[in-house]
Amino acid sequence: MSPQPSDFSGFMVVFLSFSFLAISYFMGMLVHSALMYEDKGNIGKDSRSGWVLSMVAGTGITGWMFYYGYYVNFLR
Repeated sequence: MSPQPSDFSGFMVVFLSFSFLAISYFMGMLVHSALMYEDKGNIGKDSRSGWVLSMVAGTGITGWMFYYGYYVNFLR
């Protein structure tokens, strides 16, 4: 049995990783803008916990988008 070639090259993995980080950051910025300037709860504008919460939310949203895209294109 011969080994199957991978669907992903090294360059593609690096590019996808960079894209994931960039999209996560900007998604976190969008969440931060909505949370700090529109909804204005108990978290201050310059709060570290607000930034961490926003970046975690951005990473979660982006992770779901990347996983769903992979699922629709390769696993179904």
